[in-house]
Amino acid sequence: MIIAGLPPGEEIVRRRVGAVEWIVFNRPKSRNAITHAMESQLTTIFKQLNGESAVRAVVLTGASGSKPAFMAGADMGDLQDASDTESAMRMEETSEAMLTALEEVRAPVIAAMAGACVGVGALIASACDVRLAAASLKFGFPIARTVGNALSLKNYARLVAVLGLARTKDLVFDPALLDGMQAVAAGLARECLPSESGLLERAQAVADSLATLAPLTLWATKESLRRLRDAALPADQQTDLLLDCYLSHDYREATAAFLAKRPPVFIGR
Repeated sequence: MIIAGLPPGEEIVRRRVGAVEWIVFNRPKSRNAITHAMESQLTTIFKQLNGESAVRAVVLTGASGSKPAFMAGADMGDLQDASDTESAMRMEETSEAMLTALEEVRAPVIAAMAGACVGVGALIASACDVRLAAASLKFGFPIARTVGNALSLKNYARLVAVLGLARTKDLVFDPALLDGMQAVAAGLARECLPSESGLLERAQAVADSLATLAPLTLWATKESLRRLRDAALPADQQTDLLLDCYLSHDYREATAAFLAKRPPVFIGR
């Protein structure tokens, strides 16, 4: 397999296959939940890729544990740290720096999605250029059921650009997750593969094909569409909406309930 024999203890693993760079989230025991340290590491890697002319395409995927997973959101320990304005905004800034660096990778980026792909994981996949799904995919933003926070204005814009307004609302208002076939039907994924091994093989084939195309054309297309999307964003990023959620009783209740393995009780404050 393309990502067999991953070294334990390395949370981000890089593999080169021809002109294709594979980046693997490697915390299978935590279903590849991302930490602040991983976000910072990914930001550095994404920026480095633009200086590596031999890389003509990139694939992001997650290591499989007892179950397949692309990325099961943010590490709960990090979410608990968002207890005041400074820590909440620092968490958002670290995540946004990573997503911006991902979108600015000059080469086309493919998300090979299997199993859990929620929260930050779903945002990373949405920031990629091509998305391929396995039938096992579980994609969405169950934050209204779990942690009671909100996405940033720019992240809502990312989702609307990929899914449209109505589907974006559905993914937050209805905590049900999209499987592989539903992701294709929603326009999120290009295609759905029946197995994880088939997904990785297909991702390599798509990446190999993209690697033969004119790199400046692909980059100019990516960058033009990103600029068009961001031009619609107001100068004020409306962080007040984020802070209303992160500093609320409901957010503290939700993180405590998660650790206690009980349903949260939301009161709207």
